[in-house]
Amino acid sequence: MITPDILSKIATLLKGERLDKYANGLDKICPQYGISTPDIVHEFLANILHESNQFNVLEENLNYKADALKQLFGRHRISIEDCDKYGRTNQHAANKVEIANRLYGGKWGKDNLGNVNPMDGWVFRGKGIIQLTGRSNVTKFTNYYNQLTTNTYTPEQIADLLATDIEIGIHSACWFFAIAKQLIDEAIDDKMNEVVKKINGGYIGMPDRLKYYELCKKYIIK
Repeated sequence: MITPDILSKIATLLKGERLDKYANGLDKICPQYGISTPDIVHEFLANILHESNQFNVLEENLNYKADALKQLFGRHRISIEDCDKYGRTNQHAANKVEIANRLYGGKWGKDNLGNVNPMDGWVFRGKGIIQLTGRSNVTKFTNYYNQLTTNTYTPEQIADLLATDIEIGIHSACWFFAIAKQLIDEAIDDKMNEVVKKINGGYIGMPDRLKYYELCKKYIIK
């Protein structure tokens, strides 16, 4: 269903060897997870294209301004003092490592992401074409992937590979969509809003997701 020619019409920023690798990888790997008919592929591909900006953004951008940190997370997941200390200002660049460890660490990180070590926030920041985040999610995927492929990766190794290995990145997105979030039925029923809500927790980027969705329906038809 997904050839380089078809993918080039949907993901117009993707070129050359990377276009071929992603098209061939998606076509080979998606059916292993039940993402095997056009109506399922439409929702899946539309969302991962948005999350990764057409497979060009494979690591979470933590280059927050101090004021943005205060507005988005201040007092709940990071102190106001740390917003000023680690967020980007006219005086200094953002300290992405410390921002990640504070946003994804502490009690919130432990309760919601399974992050238990001081550096887990940074190590398990969002990566891959679905932005898989947190020790718990990455560990579950690692166990599944190792069983599927007879590899013996650790979660830390997989966390590094999510943003650099195309096939592992595709596997992680398929696993998240079909197994962790169990979105096959919603995709079959064309419930795009429900799919987005379960992936995103809300509807951030909905116009962009719908743009890709319409292109997927136009070009992926059999």
